[in-house]
Amino acid sequence: MPTLGGAFALAMAVAACSPGTTGAPTAAANGERPAEAINLRVNSATTYTRNFNIYSPSTDLTPTAGLIYEPLVRRNVFKGGALEPWLAESWEWSDGDKVLTLKLRNDVKFADGTPMTSKDVAFTLNIPLKYPELNTGGQTYVSAEAIDEVTVVVKWSKPGRLDFYRFAAGASNNPPRIVPEHIWKDKDLKTWVNPDPVGTGAAALDQFTPQQISYKTRADYWNGALPMKLIKIVAAGGDDQTKARLLKGDLDFATMSWPNAQAEYVARNPKTNLYSTYATGGEESLLFNLAKAPFDDVNVRRALAMSLDRESLLKLAPTGQNPANACGLEPEVYKDYMAPECKVQTLEPENARKALADGGWKVEGGKLTKDGKTYDLSLKVVQEYANWMAYGKGMQDQWKTNLGLDVKLVAVPEENYDPLLNEGDFDMALYWTGGSNGMYSVFSDQLDPATYKPIGEDSSFLNQGRWKDKSTVPLLDQLRATVGEDAKQKDAGRRLQRIVLEQVPYSPMFTSVWFVDMNMTRWTNWPVPGRTEFAPHSALGPDLVLTLKNLKPVTR
Repeated sequence: MPTLGGAFALAMAVAACSPGTTGAPTAAANGERPAEAINLRVNSATTYTRNFNIYSPSTDLTPTAGLIYEPLVRRNVFKGGALEPWLAESWEWSDGDKVLTLKLRNDVKFADGTPMTSKDVAFTLNIPLKYPELNTGGQTYVSAEAIDEVTVVVKWSKPGRLDFYRFAAGASNNPPRIVPEHIWKDKDLKTWVNPDPVGTGAAALDQFTPQQISYKTRADYWNGALPMKLIKIVAAGGDDQTKARLLKGDLDFATMSWPNAQAEYVARNPKTNLYSTYATGGEESLLFNLAKAPFDDVNVRRALAMSLDRESLLKLAPTGQNPANACGLEPEVYKDYMAPECKVQTLEPENARKALADGGWKVEGGKLTKDGKTYDLSLKVVQEYANWMAYGKGMQDQWKTNLGLDVKLVAVPEENYDPLLNEGDFDMALYWTGGSNGMYSVFSDQLDPATYKPIGEDSSFLNQGRWKDKSTVPLLDQLRATVGEDAKQKDAGRRLQRIVLEQVPYSPMFTSVWFVDMNMTRWTNWPVPGRTEFAPHSALGPDLVLTLKNLKPVTR
């Protein structure tokens, strides 16, 4: 769990706090009105495109559409991805978990005053069925039908409990977010850009320019009005520009990794400047390409994992992350499911050298050799990620020091990184594993042999490491078939953890977190890591709304 240390602890000491939130001291009232707007930076863009068609095949969409369009259920990222009510008030499964009956809230209105009904929900859910090319959320249900004003029945051809996770914002890139049928029904969804969006969300579009989007909050929002009148999404640009604006106080919030933030940001004004990390439930892991030598040998993988000191690597670019658990589950999210033997992989250079020897490997001239063959090793990282570049250089140095191995560090532009990994064009690479979508997703994403693709074929973000061992199949099947049955979930989950620990198909390195930079000059009561049930991140629609709803304006 993230700790409150250093200058951040000082900020907490001088702050007026409520449970689960951080707050800065408010100045003595002098007649100045409370803040009425909040300024957010949600990505590194310098301009925005006015395209609010959330089902558009275009990749150039307007950010933070989650303030306008909402999902049926919310994913609680800090409870192992548990699904909780949002626009759907409740749900029941029948017919062997192939039929889902959703009961909707009856107090939800679209921003134009029209009540949301089951017809709007059924219309929305039928979009990916009518236009399969727009099914970017990977939905697998086969029908959706409105039964009465507040009831929708969704059917699958096989048990659908796990696939229901795709209905939650954050559980997939494109969950079903409910749109008004009376506006959308006659539009060509492949080309329409929906410039004047109308949704059920906490805000409605006020003004749009390529540099700033302004949303006005709704007094009639079903979940209660937000404390600010305007939410401004600022195209602040890259990290350096964003840092300057946070320090100046032009921005109230940003989602940006900031190495050395405690010294460079928090310490500059501990009363107002906050930098926090929130667990995603996943890790930044060292992926091995299991489809090529020498990484198809578990002894090599063990040696490479054991010869790294994760704690010292993080000191090269301190961002608030911690060393990851070696079994593939994040304890802060999955503490009830952790196998007792699972801990952080420590530096064990002697055992690493023994593992190489056990596999018949030698290191000669900085290269790995066996049976007369010599292997060059390389590690790919994202060029734009300053922390990954620093970690990659540190890993390179530690492999040289602890094993005598020369590993080439390959910096890849972000836009090319995923395609290379998906096609298996790598030896080793840093990448994200795990997440808060439940244990099945954590392990199936990398350890399902059914998603194996030969090198050169697109893995579509699944099993980039090319795992083929069928020992994981019955365990994944057990996780899929026993959703809601804790004992069976724990059994299968712990056995999969041991496979990650012993076979090292990938090696978890650092906790994956959401980085959040906050300036409390105008707004306080931000969620505290480890003491909150929602993450203040723009990619998580309901969580962002809950964050904004709970903020308090500073009155001066």
